[in-house]
Amino acid sequence: MKKVFLPSLILFTALFIAACSDSGNELSEFTGNEMEMALIPGSVEGNTTSGTLKIRERNDGRAQLEITLNDVISGAEHPVHLHFGSLSDNGDVATYLTTLKEVNGVGKSVSILESLDDNTVVNYSNLLGFDGSIKIHFETSGPLENEILGSTNIGLNADQNEAYLNGTKSITSCNSSFSN
Repeated sequence: MKKVFLPSLILFTALFIAACSDSGNELSEFTGNEMEMALIPGSVEGNTTSGTLKIRERNDGRAQLEITLNDVISGAEHPVHLHFGSLSDNGDVATYLTTLKEVNGVGKSVSILESLDDNTVVNYSNLLGFDGSIKIHFETSGPLENEILGSTNIGLNADQNEAYLNGTKSITSCNSSFSN
């Protein structure tokens, strides 16, 4: 019995240590500072979506933006923009985020921000105070390029989201122009 028990104990201990060190690797990338908010649903061509934006602080101070969008069309890819100003301002594009891609019915986009396209440095702390919004467009170009599948105000404007989420305000189109 001792011959079976000892190797089993050693194997269990090794697996436990490996599992702990694997989960520690992910934790070591982030400080633990993060915020999550619901995306304002969009509806294009009868397709209504829902989702979340999570902003996480990486150990080097950069902001990682993780977007999850439910009920996207199979195989779809949707451009994501960080805009100057709130959703009601319809501001210019500050930078392009990673394209949202559908996998198993869920769209995902993960972007690590360092700077805007005008070279303004952006990190987690100043993104929380940024005057901006994020919009997920239906297509890159074409007749539906300014139609929005999901959006949210961020930073200084985040407190305005409730009016969009409860239906008091709505957003259906977007200014996709870019200015440096």
